Amino acid sequence: MSEIPFRYPEAAERARERMEELTGLSLTTFFESAFADSAAPDLSLTNLERWLHATSSPGMHLEQILGLPSVGRLLVQLFGASQPIADTLIQNPELASIILNPQELRRRVDVETVKTEGRTLLAAASSYLHSLDRLRFLRQRWNLPIVMNDLSDNWTQESVWRALSDLADALIELTAEVTWQEFAASKDIKKQPGFMVVAFGKLGGRELNYSSDVDLVYVVEDGLDERRERECTRFFEAFGRGLSDRMGRGYLYRVDLRLRPYGGAGPILRSMRAFEAYYDLYAEPWEVQALLRSRPIVATEELRARWEAMREKHCFRSKLSEIGLEQMLAMKSRIEEGATEGDIKRGEGGIRDVEFLTQILQMLHGHEHAELQGRATCDALRALEAAGYLEHSVAASLIAGYEFLRKLEHRTQLVGDQQTHTIPSDAEAREGLARLMTFRNWAEASAMLERHRRTIQNLYRSTLSLELPSAGDRSYVLEKLGSLGPALLHWFDGLPESSAFYHVLVENEECLERVNRILSDGARLVSTFKSSVALTELLVSGEVLELEPAQDRIRRLPLSISPQHLAEIYLHTYTAVLARWVLVPDFHLGKELSKLQDALILHAGERLGIEFDILALGTYGASELNPGSDGDLLFLVSDSQHQPAAERQAQQLLTFFAQMHQFGAPVEFDLRLRPEGRKGLLVRTFDGLRAYDFDGMQMWERFALGHARLIRGGEESLKIVQHCAYGLPLTPERLQELLKMKRRVETERVKPQHIHRQIKLGSGGLNDIEWLIHLNEMRYPTASRAGETTDMDERIKSVAGARLLNALEAEMLLDARKFLLDLRARIYLLGVDEDLLPENPDKLDRLARSCGFEDGNSLLARHQLVVGPVRRMYTEGVDRLKS
Repeated sequence: MSEIPFRYPEAAERARERMEELTGLSLTTFFESAFADSAAPDLSLTNLERWLHATSSPGMHLEQILGLPSVGRLLVQLFGASQPIADTLIQNPELASIILNPQELRRRVDVETVKTEGRTLLAAASSYLHSLDRLRFLRQRWNLPIVMNDLSDNWTQESVWRALSDLADALIELTAEVTWQEFAASKDIKKQPGFMVVAFGKLGGRELNYSSDVDLVYVVEDGLDERRERECTRFFEAFGRGLSDRMGRGYLYRVDLRLRPYGGAGPILRSMRAFEAYYDLYAEPWEVQALLRSRPIVATEELRARWEAMREKHCFRSKLSEIGLEQMLAMKSRIEEGATEGDIKRGEGGIRDVEFLTQILQMLHGHEHAELQGRATCDALRALEAAGYLEHSVAASLIAGYEFLRKLEHRTQLVGDQQTHTIPSDAEAREGLARLMTFRNWAEASAMLERHRRTIQNLYRSTLSLELPSAGDRSYVLEKLGSLGPALLHWFDGLPESSAFYHVLVENEECLERVNRILSDGARLVSTFKSSVALTELLVSGEVLELEPAQDRIRRLPLSISPQHLAEIYLHTYTAVLARWVLVPDFHLGKELSKLQDALILHAGERLGIEFDILALGTYGASELNPGSDGDLLFLVSDSQHQPAAERQAQQLLTFFAQMHQFGAPVEFDLRLRPEGRKGLLVRTFDGLRAYDFDGMQMWERFALGHARLIRGGEESLKIVQHCAYGLPLTPERLQELLKMKRRVETERVKPQHIHRQIKLGSGGLNDIEWLIHLNEMRYPTASRAGETTDMDERIKSVAGARLLNALEAEMLLDARKFLLDLRARIYLLGVDEDLLPENPDKLDRLARSCGFEDGNSLLARHQLVVGPVRRMYTEGVDRLKS
């Protein structure tokens, strides 16, 4: 209790004693684990005790919490983060079933599901006001899992925004239904006219906040007479009150109608024809920009189609005028006048800068590229990158900054359900906010906030060319790098003494060329270089090409080094390896990355006193770790008596790696290839694996174990694994089982349109080579010397030596693998996901040049010359094995 920052420790002690009386159990361990990271421990404890006593069986619920430690910690965090959510739980004790059921917590918000639940609740309502109360309960019920998944980081920030937006969509539609039923009955109206509710802003983009207003406009079908239009106006007035009037459970949503034509001076309801005429004749440029994020929620098909056509016509014209852009910038400046430094929405480098920049780029280029016409900010940024209008490092930094700022905004709004975008000035509130953001203190959170805001500000100004032309080193370098200029400024403007760096780049062409190569061919590395002056200095000076073997640096580190410092060193070492390969690709990248990861595992094993064996599987086992790939691992222990201790150590090891990942180290490990997958023990005994081999192991598991390589431990564990992999003859029936699995991989994990562009899993890709060689090893283990090495080049030669391939085929496979492995790594470093050859011509050309080809067409031609023969060799080889 003494280490928990309770403001009133004596009161906390008395509360603990009262709660212990409910169960007869000691709560000391629970308090130490659950309250230490709470944003407000005293408030958490008060709300927890209030909630327990509001339930029908407080002792039983407390025992359930003790049995679910992760849920308990999350609940305590929630009780200290948001008083409104805590009040919801206290007022609705029946919602405890959601909290204490992990499956219920994981349920995703779905518009149709919420509407179905809502209509069931409404069917039992006794009046219109009771119906509105039921809808407010429905919002409370679904807000709870959203908040808990947000606080636990189980959902990404984008998932949280979309869940809140989908919930709002459903509740707005249900409110429209019950309001119309009430209104029509009171006015004796028999026929419902065609109308539409359109969302703008955050809701239009499916990016709603916890405490956002909902920006709406109301549209009615053409041709209504004056009486009918007046009736519709009265209906929408009642509808707005249904959403925003405060009742016992609060309100549903605050409604803002100011984005309608003529703003607050205009009528709240207009016909579709009137909207079309307004945007044709009178709309200001900023109104057209706002239209970009509009989205019909409740609508007839005809009105929805007309609205979408109007949006496309006005938002994505063939050309955006300079006057229009100037007017939008002027409106943005007027809105942001008076923004304080703590305003993370309107201040410099804030949320509005990212949204504004994204929307301008969409309006500039959306006419030619329909994929740029989306509404969500992050999706639009990814589309702009895919289309070649933003560098990967620029798009990635804008997305990361936007997600951070929106998350921070959410945390400030959770506290009191207030529509605020300003960092609290109170020191204690800031410390609590930092803990809600998983930082140790406000100093750490503030430093991260400043980095993101400075980055966004630099990218906003450089991308929109808002800086006046000036002479000097910076301008010279900017002009020299052309389209890579904004990415360069994003990198070097954020460094201390940036002017000195720019001067070096001007004075030394080789330095500038190295930077240019990283910007062009290693875009994923820029964010790491930007975060480290020392790493940037190594690149600029050229020392990055002369570093010692990466694994040696990790091996020399003391075991007492902090996880955060270790993560930083590992990230920088990893980045230096990748940068050296981009600049001078004269070494096997996969082997170097595998050695580096081996060194990290050995370091972690020694510092934690690990007493079980660790084996690498998959591409990691083959020492072909691709940048960005996770590492497949298998844990084995010799004696069943040591298994429980080994299981605990495995948990510690995985926690350590997760902690490093949280600190930024590119380390992710996957244990799903262990016996029984996610359901199985983390550590298997030798006898347990032998029994599983005898009784339950499937063929695809045996196939996976054929790439096993010992990282730490004794040779006996490797021999047992190899017996599992090769001890069972590959009969025709077992071969068919494996081939069926491969077909599933190709059809389920590769889209049909990507089958000839996917480097790893596509037709003629790396998997075809791996499967051809490994199936021959399983069929003829003695002749192919199966298990002697995991090096795929050596295995190809062994299979050829057994005359299962001829010399020409072996040579073709070796050349194909080198080409495809290099291509896969370069695709990743360029910033393209999913191992796909990019379809964007500019990105394809850039990839081609990084691979030494003249243009994209030359690269595609070479790729086809490689994958075609590989696929033929694979199919012919499989046919031979079948016979």
